[in-house]
Amino acid sequence: MEKKNLAKMKENHSALNIRMFGKFQIENENGMLNKENMRSEMLTRLLAYMVSHREKDMTAQELIDVLWPDDQSDNPSGALKNLMYRLRKLMNRTWGEDGRYIITGRGAYQLNPELVVHVDIEEFEECCRQVFNSEDPAVQQENGKKAVELYQGMFLSELSSEYWVISIATYYHSIYLTMVKKLAALLEKEKQFTDVEEICAKAIQIEPLDEEIHCFLLRAMIADNKQKLASDHYKETVKLLYDSLGVRPSGEMETIYEELQKIQHDHESNIDIIQEELREEKTSGAFFCEYGVFRKIYALESRSGSRLGISVHLALVSLYLDFQVSKDKNDYASLIGEGMKVLEDTLLKRLRSSDIVCRYSVNQFLVMLPACQYEDAKMVVNRLKDSFYKSGKTNKLLLQYSIDELNVD
Repeated sequence: MEKKNLAKMKENHSALNIRMFGKFQIENENGMLNKENMRSEMLTRLLAYMVSHREKDMTAQELIDVLWPDDQSDNPSGALKNLMYRLRKLMNRTWGEDGRYIITGRGAYQLNPELVVHVDIEEFEECCRQVFNSEDPAVQQENGKKAVELYQGMFLSELSSEYWVISIATYYHSIYLTMVKKLAALLEKEKQFTDVEEICAKAIQIEPLDEEIHCFLLRAMIADNKQKLASDHYKETVKLLYDSLGVRPSGEMETIYEELQKIQHDHESNIDIIQEELREEKTSGAFFCEYGVFRKIYALESRSGSRLGISVHLALVSLYLDFQVSKDKNDYASLIGEGMKVLEDTLLKRLRSSDIVCRYSVNQFLVMLPACQYEDAKMVVNRLKDSFYKSGKTNKLLLQYSIDELNVD
């Protein structure tokens, strides 16, 4: 590409600050361009692609393939020239009419390499290099904090459906999560728990299903004497994992919760205070708990059942769709999710106060029925099944169950 008589951008224009994490935005002291004020999806796509690939010449055909991937234009060459004219005009109007922001030569285009730009993704990469290449904890912390601060969301989140954006966004997202965990580990070692909380809380807003980051956050809360907050966060996370992934919390997370329970009661007290702490708010219906607590109750009931000869039965209650829907589709998750809310409400309201319920998977509950023979247990679950179907919100759903006596060996 011929590049003669380029304007001396460094002398004539202030630097352009380009943000590509989260919302796309370019600004300097003279003005700003973003999706909102550009008011054109095509202009936004063109400018974002040119900024992302500004180190090279882009042929007209390359840009046409990006902008009209399915041959959506009858005259793509003419449409590209018109779009490029509009983009130049917009950039000149925003940052100054003497700016040669886009240069052309032999059927190719490029963002002027003489432009002075500060790009968040490039600063992010440099900070990450400093963290991974340095053995100095102070350097690692300083650059790690800068890196996670720069990451304000997925790369070009407003253009997330563009095929060329997807792989780049995945790449940076993976680096960000790695950086968060490395930084959290460094700060945890230095007992900077408030910083760990802040970094992990932000990361969870961006990536709510990373269990390792939740573990860092829980440990920081506990170390900062925020036991109630940690307990609430654990319960919310367990529900999120069930609802979104259909999985139980990891062994590491359950261990953290067990330690939390010990800490909450690790002080000398008297019997009256303990009684007050143990007294449950008056509620009707079954007792609902997390799977980790359910396991401990299971062990206790097995022992007492074996010693006293009391029959205790376990029911696994499962929900399915009564027609073919792929589990990968949003419809499946939505229908099962709504059905599980109705089923939980039915279980808690219709069972005895001595019965114990926990969520086991994305579409299953476990129910423990103490002092209950098999035929009685079967009758109880069938009544639950009838109540579930009578709720009026369960069409398209099928409830199935299995019952077995607790293993007392």
